[in-house]
Amino acid sequence: MSDVETLRETLATLHARIDEWAAAVEGVAVESDGDSAQAMADPRLEAAQERFYEGLARFEDASLPVLGVVREQEQDAQENVEFPADDFFLHFLVGIAPSAPRERFEEAFELIHQAGHALVDQLVDAGFAVPTFAASRGEPDLTTYDEDREEDG
Repeated sequence: MSDVETLRETLATLHARIDEWAAAVEGVAVESDGDSAQAMADPRLEAAQERFYEGLARFEDASLPVLGVVREQEQDAQENVEFPADDFFLHFLVGIAPSAPRERFEEAFELIHQAGHALVDQLVDAGFAVPTFAASRGEPDLTTYDEDREEDG
């Protein structure tokens, strides 16, 4: 199969996943009858969204050879930085209602991960190099903004 044929196939898959996501949204909207908490907690939304993003990643991968871009093997970004660099962190404490299913945290993580991608784009557009970024869950050993303010004041 040629690169262009592969691209067309992944595009067709991506379109199908958009349709699946739209159908999931419509179905959940009808079933939740205006209850946004119930709608947002429905695992079908997250599953459809995840399948869309998998399809989007495959489409992006398939489009590179068509454009003549060859990906080099990924290496540890920290080892290959040939310019002054520093690490930056944001810390979010995200809560859910006690009655909400724990799967809501996965939804929050996905939103934070998507925001990370958008932030990388903004940094690159502003002229910065961003060789890597990561989103994770758990409790990092970081000083929070509030702790900094207490120490200063």
